[in-house]
Amino acid sequence: MKLREQKKCGLLWLGIGAALFLAGLALQARDTASAGYVSGFGGGLAGVSIARLLRVRRLSRDPERAADYDASLTDERTVYISNKARSMTFFICVFVQLAASMLAILVFEQVLVGQVLCGLTCLQGLLYTILYWHYGRKY
Repeated sequence: MKLREQKKCGLLWLGIGAALFLAGLALQARDTASAGYVSGFGGGLAGVSIARLLRVRRLSRDPERAADYDASLTDERTVYISNKARSMTFFICVFVQLAASMLAILVFEQVLVGQVLCGLTCLQGLLYTILYWHYGRKY
């Protein structure tokens, strides 16, 4: 992702994080149980976005570093490692979701939560299959 795209993405995530943080504060005034979670998640998202924007700013001020960064993004080894990491993350998340859904249904007796997690896992598997087929035909 180029620096300009990263800046736009960082600003978008910063806006979402700030909105969630403010929503959490508004929920706290109503004494809602989820207020701490929402404001904490929003604050964390805003903090990570600010860190990314600072990195983009630092790289954009030094053209030599920016060129090295852009070259590293298109390097074959970096692309391969990135794709391997994404693949392993997907694989782990699918099995963690299945384990969480079984725990929710069998241990905690939260059938709706378990069904939602199972549905999400099935949707991810279906999307993976469709996209694998699509990119297999394309390349």
